[in-house]
Amino acid sequence: MSRGRPSEQVEKLDKWVLNTKDSVWHYDTKKNPNGCWKVVNNDTTKHPKPKIDQRMYGDNPVVMVFRTSNRSNAKTKIKIFNKNIDYIITAKKLPGVPETAEILDLAVGKSYIDVYKEKYNLNV
Repeated sequence: MSRGRPSEQVEKLDKWVLNTKDSVWHYDTKKNPNGCWKVVNNDTTKHPKPKIDQRMYGDNPVVMVFRTSNRSNAKTKIKIFNKNIDYIITAKKLPGVPETAEILDLAVGKSYIDVYKEKYNLNV
């Protein structure tokens, strides 16, 4: 005769799915015995892409010094932009700057034009 509460007939599942309001969790003990193996998010909110402000810093231009490629004999050039420095850093393509360019210096202000011309021996 057994003592205590009689055991219940519990069925152990091998596969099950847990649905929440923002995701679906898939469990399978054969694929992953420690937890879920797949999570599907149902997040349908669209987040707008942040726009970068292209306004200048007063009368101060953005000065960029770059090399046309990463080669040792590549030309060093200077380019002056009337845009925000954040836009220049994140832009995929810039007019007058090749895609293979290597940026050496980037600064804001008219005084940097003379400083970089002297530093990199540029004749513009």
